[in-house]
Amino acid sequence: MKDNTEYQIFIGCCDSQLSDEIVSEDELKAMIVQFFKKKEIDFSVFSSKGGYLHADSSFAYENSLCINIIGSSDLDIIRLAKNLSMFMNQECSLVVKDIIKAELR
Repeated sequence: MKDNTEYQIFIGCCDSQLSDEIVSEDELKAMIVQFFKKKEIDFSVFSSKGGYLHADSSFAYENSLCINIIGSSDLDIIRLAKNLSMFMNQECSLVVKDIIKAELR
């Protein structure tokens, strides 16, 4: 096993101002899959539910996607997360970075 870097990007599916899904979870997932296939970057994407406190103190509970990327050093993860936030009209997205032990068999 070797040390590798794992990134997770969590992005909500509801527009922050309209409180509704303008782009559906399935549409966003299809765009993410197309992006990573085109770039030939190993990834996984899965659906989740998430809750967070908006800047205006209202609480949101919504469908979210998590994109899991392991070992891609040539991808600007922060820029990707910011672009996804802008596209989905989110106040923010969550990026998690961990050092992991990984082995592909």
